[in-house]
Amino acid sequence: MSYTAGLAVMEVTVRGALPIGDTTENETYFILDAAKAAIVGQVILPKAVKQSLAVAITVKVPSTAGSFAIGTFDDGGNFQVADFLRVEGPSVHSPGGAVGPAGR
Repeated sequence: MSYTAGLAVMEVTVRGALPIGDTTENETYFILDAAKAAIVGQVILPKAVKQSLAVAITVKVPSTAGSFAIGTFDDGGNFQVADFLRVEGPSVHSPGGAVGPAGR
């Protein structure tokens, strides 16, 4: 069963370019609803990569979530923003092609 069962959800996209370096470890990045100071999602990404690598990952979050931040928590429990990543809210798509009759 999905954690989203019974909840209204929306999809957001995590985008950015990963840091370049030699580490082979992964890091968990938490998506926060900044207004509510609540964790609403997470992604696991490499801490660093050997060559430039852009990411774009779709994540489901509660539809009631608003202003987003993404980052990690330090040893003291303080949230540290990952300045190389951003969370983009759902985009509103315009219908393509014919959308109805045009009046004269």
